[in-house]
Amino acid sequence: MGWVSARAFRALRQRNFRLFVVGQVLSVSGTWAQRVAQGWLAYRLTHSTFYLGLVTFAGSAPAFLLTPIAGVIADRTSRRRMLVWLQALLMAQAAVLAAFTFAGSITPRWLLLLSLAQGSLAAFENPTRQSFYTEMAGSDALASAIALNATLMNVARILGPAVAGVVVAAAGEGVCFAANAASFLAVIVALLMMKVPAGVHPADRARGWELLREGFAFVRGVPVLRAMLLNFGLWNLAGSSYLTLLPTFTAESLGNGPAALGWLISASGVGAIVSSLVLASRADTAGLPGASFAASGVSGGALIVLGFSRSFAISLLLLLLVGAGYSFTLASTQTMMQVRVKEAMRGRVMSFYSLVFLGVPPIGALVAGIVAEKLHAGGAISAGGTACLAGAILCARASQDRG
Repeated sequence: MGWVSARAFRALRQRNFRLFVVGQVLSVSGTWAQRVAQGWLAYRLTHSTFYLGLVTFAGSAPAFLLTPIAGVIADRTSRRRMLVWLQALLMAQAAVLAAFTFAGSITPRWLLLLSLAQGSLAAFENPTRQSFYTEMAGSDALASAIALNATLMNVARILGPAVAGVVVAAAGEGVCFAANAASFLAVIVALLMMKVPAGVHPADRARGWELLREGFAFVRGVPVLRAMLLNFGLWNLAGSSYLTLLPTFTAESLGNGPAALGWLISASGVGAIVSSLVLASRADTAGLPGASFAASGVSGGALIVLGFSRSFAISLLLLLLVGAGYSFTLASTQTMMQVRVKEAMRGRVMSFYSLVFLGVPPIGALVAGIVAEKLHAGGAISAGGTACLAGAILCARASQDRG
């Protein structure tokens, strides 16, 4: 693999990050399995696509309100301790869901409430974990750690749903929920085994609102970071909804079924893994913003063509590009924000990234559904790609301001 150098794996030289990798692979795979099983359970209980969407929305909507608060807390306390508690609470949420499901007492209302609880906890966990990378891998291997984590997330996105489909069919949703609960133990043990500097971050001397305003002012005041975050946000709003529309597109435009859908989703995941490893191989961040905008533009262009495709093979190749472009945009945006921010402000700055990453896609899915009703799935995908391509061009120009 000449396109991947040994630099891609330099974060693994750090013991803390190696511990994190082991726990993260198990935990994220379990989380993806729970998402699939939870969606199936929601539909089985209600036979309502609206309720299915509502449960999915409840798992992401809290990010809008809670991630900025989480960033302030992450800058005022021990991030490792905070992560341990959050992993324990997420484990409890999955265990309660499993217990209700096994007992046959799960109801649509309880499923919705437990999904809301999971989304609320995730809104705190994500920015805290993002701001903990420097303590696990060190500043020199930060880019490698971020890109490798993106690779792991994409591997889990492929493996988790595949395993969940088999398990749900053979043993029911409760087994997936119980397995996810157990997977959090690996993360908790890994966190407890890490050796990190003790103490509270310097930001604990200021008031919470002042800290939040300071973090926002930092992102707004650096043109390249502002442009990259806006571009990433636009992709999450207009581009990432292709996953929501893909089942309809596969059936209506390609005339294929679930097996073909699985291959298309996997192609996107494979492209994401390849681009993450390429990013991890970079020696530094020189030229990274430009490469990020280019990747976003390429993936937007691929979405435009995908919307008109009627060939399964061509769609497969296009989704490789889409997955690669999105993953590169995601990881490069996070890398630039992590590299440019001061340690005492890391939690707050990464909370804005987490807000865009967690909170915007559900809105995009809702908008895409409305557009698809008018233009059909392919038309909505092409419209989203057009917005992504235009946004990448405009944000690239805006990033050229001094800052």
